[in-house]
Amino acid sequence: MTDVDLLVECKKGLGISGNGLDPLLNQKIVAVKAFMMGAGVSEEKIVSELGVGAVVLGVTDLWEMRSGEVKFSPVFFTLVNQLTAG
Repeated sequence: MTDVDLLVECKKGLGISGNGLDPLLNQKIVAVKAFMMGAGVSEEKIVSELGVGAVVLGVTDLWEMRSGEVKFSPVFFTLVNQLTAG
């Protein structure tokens, strides 16, 4: 799965159509992937079915952020832990 495919999946998850928000979404995808790799998730696992779900969830978490309240959901951390351990 390419970064373009991840962008498509994130847009589906957020219910977004069109391309106007692609640069902002790509920033969030890069941040989520970097967080996951820093936690020990391999690139191979990031593009797995569970990994893609985790990326979409992480991007959704960042999309919903409010100033001073940036945080990932407990479910995102659970998926990252599963990917790291698995």
